[in-house]
Amino acid sequence: MVIREVNHVTIHKSIGVLRGLCLLLIFITANSCLDIQKPEEKKQEEAVRQVAKAYFKTFAERSNWDVFCSFYRQDVRFKDITLQLELDSLWQLKRFYQWDEEGQRFKKLYAGQPHLNVTSLVVEGKTVACKGRISPYYYDGILVDTDWGMEFTIWLQFDDNLKIKEQIDWMEYDPVTLKNTIQRYQNNSFKTVPDWLDLSKKN
Repeated sequence: MVIREVNHVTIHKSIGVLRGLCLLLIFITANSCLDIQKPEEKKQEEAVRQVAKAYFKTFAERSNWDVFCSFYRQDVRFKDITLQLELDSLWQLKRFYQWDEEGQRFKKLYAGQPHLNVTSLVVEGKTVACKGRISPYYYDGILVDTDWGMEFTIWLQFDDNLKIKEQIDWMEYDPVTLKNTIQRYQNNSFKTVPDWLDLSKKN
């Protein structure tokens, strides 16, 4: 009777071990299948990462307008969460940034100063999430400083040709901009564009 009980326990233990080995085998097989895809995924992510780095480097230099615009698709979708602003084409995005029309209105504190500093850049597939901070600068002779923050998070979605097809910004704007945004909502709702953004004609 005791021997039978011992054998019964032994059999159950053996079955448990066998089940464990089967699960381990399944896990290893599944991982092996995933590993077949990983090199291609890693290659794609690395390509996206390099383009994203080049994009933010160009953004930080804030000097080559044509190169900056070349990162985007013509039908890029853009959304600024803080401003509650949505755009649906590159020409509208150009009207939003307007680097090519500023002339001497925008000035860095010193030559070679990066307009932004990236603190974190995460890539998942064709999606990029970047966090950083805007550097102080002069605009119309007024110093735009970091007392109120100037942090940002930019989300980018790339297409198969490594062009930006969607961008979402979370920007920490100055108090005046925030006040104007609230006033715009109270007067006309967020469906209207800011007064400074001219979308009446396509470049």
